[in-house]
Amino acid sequence: MKIQPITGLVLLLLLVAAGCSGIQVSQDYDTQMQFPDMQTYAWKSPLNKDSDDIRENNPLLHKRFRENIDRVLMEKGYARKSNPDFLVDYEYSIKTRIYSEPYNTGFGFGVGSYSRYGGVNVMSAPNVYEYDVGMLAIDVYDAGYDTLIWRGMGSEKISSHSTPQNTSEMVRQMVEAILEQFPPQ
Repeated sequence: MKIQPITGLVLLLLLVAAGCSGIQVSQDYDTQMQFPDMQTYAWKSPLNKDSDDIRENNPLLHKRFRENIDRVLMEKGYARKSNPDFLVDYEYSIKTRIYSEPYNTGFGFGVGSYSRYGGVNVMSAPNVYEYDVGMLAIDVYDAGYDTLIWRGMGSEKISSHSTPQNTSEMVRQMVEAILEQFPPQ
């Protein structure tokens, strides 16, 4: 089968777009636990999450996380009950990271008035950037023993000044990416 150049280009763009989602996820779990036996859940802790960072201490943000976690778990067939099989909790934090490019080289040349003065400049210095990363950990506890049995984690670069719509979309994507791994296969 011969791939046409335009088809190849479209496939390449789709692969690049899929790789640029930005959310990195991972999971860890108790390998002795029987996850298919669990059908119902409840929240482990109340809605209010306190933090010293004003960006993290946002009741609107925490409401979005809980609503999206509820939605995804219900879509997976789990029911929220007062006497659950497992408990759900989450932790969200924002960390500032620094990125450095090792070398940035520049070259400049200038000529003064009446061609009497001139100069050459060569520069070599690192570029340093600062950015924020939002990190979400969703925890699942065995309701009978109150022990951690599954943790899904995700992180993504975030904007410091985002709109409510962008924040809602970021939360939705992050929760879905993390809970895609639950229950573990």
